[in-house]
Amino acid sequence: MQNLKVVFLALIVLFSVSSCFEEPEFRGATNFKLDEFNQDHLQFNVDVSVFNPNGYALKVRKSTFDVYINDVYIGEAKLLDKYKMKSKRTTLDNVPVEVKLGQGVIFQLMKFMKDESVELRLKGKLKASILGIPNKQEIDQSKTVNLKDLNIDIGKMLGK
Repeated sequence: MQNLKVVFLALIVLFSVSSCFEEPEFRGATNFKLDEFNQDHLQFNVDVSVFNPNGYALKVRKSTFDVYINDVYIGEAKLLDKYKMKSKRTTLDNVPVEVKLGQGVIFQLMKFMKDESVELRLKGKLKASILGIPNKQEIDQSKTVNLKDLNIDIGKMLGK
């Protein structure tokens, strides 16, 4: 009977820890590498820097976000792989992403390429696992991104 109480208490603590976590903070992106680009979608890899303010590691699972650049809706982004964020640290990890582009966005993206920096906004549900227990957290974060840090090869994007 005593073991049952300990197990029950452990489950309550485990579920309460996993039910609420502080939203990770997007710190920036570098090393943009384009894999595929056409009028419907964009697939790329980028090194993402994210701070995890929680006292435990988070395993970020495949998630979907709406992407806005300078308040213009670009499309729906999907994380193609999961990755792990260490507790109370900034994690730099290469993340493969696919963006299903909105109607007529391709020309808007080309306009943004001449800018020095853009305001990137991600809005959606972050899917994560905490101690093996799945969890979802609604996020809405904006960050100014210096386009020079991404090392984007415009010639490659245009097929040259």
